[in-house]
Amino acid sequence: MGLFLAMSGVANASRTAVEEALRAYATERGGTVETVGPSTDLSDALLIAESGNHVTVMYPSDFMKWDEASEYLSRALGTSVFSLHIHDEDLWMYVLFSKGEQVDQFNPIPDYWKRKMPKSEKQVWAGNAAVVAQHWPGLVPESIRNYLFEWDRDEEDSDNAYDDDQYPYNDCWQVTDFMGRLGLVYPIDDDGNTSASTYRFVMPNPG
Repeated sequence: MGLFLAMSGVANASRTAVEEALRAYATERGGTVETVGPSTDLSDALLIAESGNHVTVMYPSDFMKWDEASEYLSRALGTSVFSLHIHDEDLWMYVLFSKGEQVDQFNPIPDYWKRKMPKSEKQVWAGNAAVVAQHWPGLVPESIRNYLFEWDRDEEDSDNAYDDDQYPYNDCWQVTDFMGRLGLVYPIDDDGNTSASTYRFVMPNPG
């Protein structure tokens, strides 16, 4: 089994505000958010990392309701929130919420779960850089537009979306390049360490 990873990217919010909203989200569902020291297994921890005016939340590996949590954060904080996901190391995708309403979504392999998908259905997952820019402060569409393409899975040597990107098309880690354009920080460094605030995130029924 490949990598499964879920994050929320929150615009114009502080780490404290995001933490409080996540505590409320968990409490309403019978769960808890507890501050802990540095974790030796970051896959089991909830991480909150602040970068300027934006915040990244990385969820524990057993938490499956990342879209729901992102929508909640967006509504509770009155801001825009990306729900970001790496699925089985095959692709990355996003759903964007603005004040609790879904406004955009993207999947580079739109027919991943449904082969022979009609073009009209694929278009639903095409992403819209102009819409993202309308809801993400300080962003210009041209800075992310090149990410929003359907992948050619038969292409062995893929190009980068932008010359200074680290990861090419057909690589799920392209999500970190995308995050960088948004001003969001990926909370774990190349050595597997983090400076993010670390929490134990316990929900009664994971997934």
